[in-house]
This record gives sequence, structure tokens and C-alpha cells, in this order.
Amino acid sequence: MLRRRLVLAGAATALARATGTASAAAGPDLVLGQSAPLSGPLSPPVRAFNAGAQLAFDTLNARGGLAGRRLRWITVDDRGDPALAQAICDKLITEQNATALFGCAGSLSMAAIEPLLRRHGVPALGGLWVADSVRTQCRDIAYFVRASLDQEASALALHLATVGLQRIGVVHLATPFGQEGLKTIADALTGEGLTLSGTAAVTPDGATAQEAARKLLALAPQAIVLFVNGSQAATVMATAAGLRRHPAFYGLSIVSDEDAIRSIGAQARGLAISQVVPYPWSESDRQIVDYRALATAAKVPVGYASLEGWLNAQVLIEALRRCNGDPSRARLHATLKVLQWYVAGMAVNFSRQELSGSRFVELVQLTASGRYLR
Repeated sequence: MLRRRLVLAGAATALARATGTASAAAGPDLVLGQSAPLSGPLSPPVRAFNAGAQLAFDTLNARGGLAGRRLRWITVDDRGDPALAQAICDKLITEQNATALFGCAGSLSMAAIEPLLRRHGVPALGGLWVADSVRTQCRDIAYFVRASLDQEASALALHLATVGLQRIGVVHLATPFGQEGLKTIADALTGEGLTLSGTAAVTPDGATAQEAARKLLALAPQAIVLFVNGSQAATVMATAAGLRRHPAFYGLSIVSDEDAIRSIGAQARGLAISQVVPYPWSESDRQIVDYRALATAAKVPVGYASLEGWLNAQVLIEALRRCNGDPSRARLHATLKVLQWYVAGMAVNFSRQELSGSRFVELVQLTASGRYLR
């Protein structure tokens, strides 16, 4: 009971900081809510995602909003605590009257808020780092734009088989999300006739990253697949370089803290990552060129995380437009269920009733100068 009271008090304090003392929910704004780790080791890509999404919302609001109604996105730090995420989302839904949740992050947190979404009929869009099992749990109430873990792992395994790498090691998070990611990767490797030569787990705080790297490198894998965040991936790669070991490194899109990866310099050269949004530096797609112009003007770093936020926000804005003046929770649900749209070179189709609206997966490689090449 004491734990519950402390969580509720924390949620109230966090929400008060995010919203101020005035309740804009009673005004003409359309309120969106987010509970996500905005502090701690997982926060850099979330903050980049948020910066990109805010570009889209600010642009819309500067043009008068939707039928004269502005979008107001309340973002609250849950520090990766599922109980706090649940308490925050309860208040966003019941006190701020959020039309939808947007950009919530983490499998455990999404699983914790799923009953709230169903009880109040609130759609959630654009979740980050949500395992396929939790996506299945949230079917018909949450809409995930990014490709599923299975789709990413399958694309990566096919590439490894194509280039002839056989002995594969996996470094993964020591969390339920990490364990599910490991199984998904292992299944994909087996499906391509590849050998999983060893695995190593890294605690969420990253303290065991060097130990995990040494354990796995002792098995002499030809390639290591990284299912950890960017700072942990950087530690694993730097440890390998210090030991003069040079396996090929591959990562799923969870390796999305671009600053952390670039911080190790030339040691990151050759890292290949499966990305779930198009190339942010494309010159041929007009919408991506527009995104870059907005990001540059607002001093938002151009990259995969901020582009993903911008794209997800565009999908939500398009769905709200298609509500034709009735942006109720029920109408937004009905619209999202059948939404088919093409944005910035990526097809989004929720009508297939799959675990993701997009099937887009593309491998890119990091150069010694820190640039991504397709």
C-alpha cells in the first residue's frame, strides 16, 4: 500500500511539472499524453524521438491546428518504472482527458497501461521498444508504426546468411524485453541455418557490458548481434577493440543512441544496424527534405530517432484529420484500424491487423567518420 501511495504521489508530482497548475484539458486543445523514460540511460533516443515529434506538432499548431484546435502533448518521465507509468497514464486519461497516448516506451510499461487503455477506450500510437508479445497483448488498442522485432531479426539473419557469416554471438539486455529479443534473434538465425555460438546479458545500467563482451569474444564469433542500447553497444565495441578482436558488429534498431555510438570514433566503423524508418539524409524524398529543414531550423539533430518521432506524429495527425471534425477516442480508434497511408517513403497500413503498421526494415552501415551509409 505504501508503494502504491508513493507511486501515485510521484505521478502527481511529475504530471504537475509537465502541465503546470492550469488544466488546458477543459479548453479547445486536443490533449495527447506520453509516459516514457525521459531521464536515465534509456532517455537519449526517447528525447530525440520527442524532439522530432514536437516538430510536427509545432508545425501543425502554427498553421492553426486541426479545425482550429491545437495539439498539446503532455510528456511525463516515468523513469522506466511500469507502476509509475500506469499511474501517470491514469492521470493523463482521467484528469487531462487525453484523446490518445503517443510515444509511450518500454514493454513492461506498455503491458502495465494496456488495461487502462481498454477500460477508457483510449488508443495509443507510436510505442517504442515494445516486444512482440506485448504488441499482441495490446492488439486492437495500440497501434505500432515501426516494424516488429521479428521483422527486424529476420532481415538481419537473412543478411548474415547472404554474406556467409556462420558463428553468431548475441549481446542482449538482461530484462524480459531482452530475453524475448534474444529468442526472436535466435529463431531467425536458426531459420537461416546459422549457428548461435553464444550469448551474454547486459544489465540495464550497463555495468556488465565489458564483462559480457569479454565472455562472448572468448568464443570467437564471426559476428556479434547487439540487442542493447547505444551506450552499452559502444562499450561492447570499445572492449573488443581494446582486446584486438574484430568480429563484425550488427545491431537492431534499439541501438539508437547515435551520439553514444559515434563517441567511440573509428572503433564503430562497419557497425550495421537494422533501421525501421527511411534514411534521414535522403535528397529524393520531399517530405524527408522538409523534415530536415524543420529540424535544422529548430536545432534538432537530424537522425533516425528524431525522424521516427516526426513520422509517427505525421501518422497521428493524418488519422486525426480523417476523423473529420470528430476527434473522439472512439472515432480515432475506428480511423486508425483502417488507416492506409504512404509517408516519407514508408507505407503504413494498420488494416492488415499485423503487429506493426510498417514492414520497413533497412540495413545501414556506420563509417569511420560517423556517417550512415545505405
